[in-house]
Amino acid sequence: MGQNGAGKSSILKLLNGTLTPTEGAVNTKIGARVATARQTMPPEFRELTVDDFFAAQFSEEEDPGAELPSMIAAVLNDVKLDAPSDRLVRSFSGGQQARLLLAAALIKDAQILLLDEPTNNLDAGGIRHLRKLIQETDQTVVVISHDEAFLNSFTDSVLYLDIFSKKVEMYNGDYMFVKAKPQPRAI
Repeated sequence: MGQNGAGKSSILKLLNGTLTPTEGAVNTKIGARVATARQTMPPEFRELTVDDFFAAQFSEEEDPGAELPSMIAAVLNDVKLDAPSDRLVRSFSGGQQARLLLAAALIKDAQILLLDEPTNNLDAGGIRHLRKLIQETDQTVVVISHDEAFLNSFTDSVLYLDIFSKKVEMYNGDYMFVKAKPQPRAI
């Protein structure tokens, strides 16, 4: 958590490797796969079919080949979205696109899942389902969200980025505990 511009999205980019630190290092478990559910659908994906959208999530080395259709079906089921394989991504509502973005992260079967404002465009049912997915996963999940009730439902620690002091503090406890009685630990 932190003010706008404090660097929350930058931390996600450092964790998923799309941003390189200018000093220091980002360390994750060796071989750990990291997947990110983006906040909004990138323009380059909007003209793709559902099948092509999911295929684009993999590099040539990662290409699942003939397994892809069953993988797509599984993650679409996980996010409770009926998405015909030939339907264009742009034809989905904002909430449906949010579910596609989550499914795109889930299809990577990563050990670390990064979610940037995942409740944007989701209705109450979608938020309940996302909360349940997070609560039941054995993955490490890092979430940026302004939805306090959502965060409090699964949070066990909070990183607070302060735009003014340029410090990151770690708090143990759920989101509401942190708001009520902070116990910072500089990291």
